[in-house]
Amino acid sequence: MKVKRIMKWNINYKIDYGKKERKVKTVIFSHPWNGSFNKAILDKVVENLEKTKEKYTIIDLNKDGFNPVMTEKDLELYSQGKSADPLVLKYQEILKNTDELILIFPIWWMSLPAILKGFLDKVMLRGFAYESGKYGIKGLLPIKSAKMITTAEAPKFLLNIMGFGMTMRKANLGGVGIKNTKWIHYSLRAKGKAEDRKKFLEKVGEFVSE
Repeated sequence: MKVKRIMKWNINYKIDYGKKERKVKTVIFSHPWNGSFNKAILDKVVENLEKTKEKYTIIDLNKDGFNPVMTEKDLELYSQGKSADPLVLKYQEILKNTDELILIFPIWWMSLPAILKGFLDKVMLRGFAYESGKYGIKGLLPIKSAKMITTAEAPKFLLNIMGFGMTMRKANLGGVGIKNTKWIHYSLRAKGKAEDRKKFLEKVGEFVSE
């Protein structure tokens, strides 16, 4: 049995990886409008997970009322790898038992929505998601892979030119130990929107099953 010891909130604890592989997928949804195309994507992801009888958890940041703002109190605890936010602690418990992340979000101003950026800032704490070393940081999360499903006015090639995909893969996700990230994107400028969106949702179903 392989056991790894890490620090959480100044308390020693163990994560037992054992021989039994995790089968839990965690979906992080970051759009505030229930009528959005992002919500249609979420519904398709859930439909597919139900069809394949996958174990999954949904984190709906907006419905949870998650506060992405780093307050003065948050910052006091941040350098210690701690948080007093009960949602942060809840999300960390979920991530400890996650095998794969599925992130669904719009890209606004060539970046993450504020609520998702705040999730990374406040949840991915030192001692929980990474540790600092002589040559940089080392990811600690046991999550094997991530899948990103995004929407934006801009096409994917332009987002890649601006470095969005590389930043997400290598820094934001790779920095916490997630080495295998795949990404599909829907440009809202697509012609024949109804038909194009239908085709993309079919692609989403296939993507989640990979």
